[in-house]
Amino acid sequence: MLAAIIAAVVVVVGYVVQQGKARSDRRARTYAEAIRAVHDYLEAPYLVVRRDGSAAARIAISSSISDIQSRLRFYESLLSIQAPQHVADAFSDLVKCARTEAGGHMTEAWQRRPLRRDRHAPRGQRLEHPLSDAAMTNVLASMRTDLG
Repeated sequence: MLAAIIAAVVVVVGYVVQQGKARSDRRARTYAEAIRAVHDYLEAPYLVVRRDGSAAARIAISSSISDIQSRLRFYESLLSIQAPQHVADAFSDLVKCARTEAGGHMTEAWQRRPLRRDRHAPRGQRLEHPLSDAAMTNVLASMRTDLG
């Protein structure tokens, strides 16, 4: 009888530990996908800079940026519901910074002339986003704290 009780306790404890690990893994994956959406948005100005002058390119780039913005809104909502408040707040701050900085870079990029040849594509040009970089450091620290 005692052996059966011990076995049952071991099974229950194992199950609880496994479920906790699975929840933590799912949350880490959600956090990583949310961060990826921000990185995609910060990269969007490069899409605009490298465009050709075709209507198809403008439509494709605009559609891509719209999809990225939709993902940003999705992850802001998801984290506000599921994540601790400090993580949700840090992520919202990151998104705000990314929209300000990348949005400004995109506005400038749209005002440039489209590329005529691939060789005219800028190489090695880095668009700075110090506010987003600082906010990224903060949100990653918040996420690490949450994940333990």
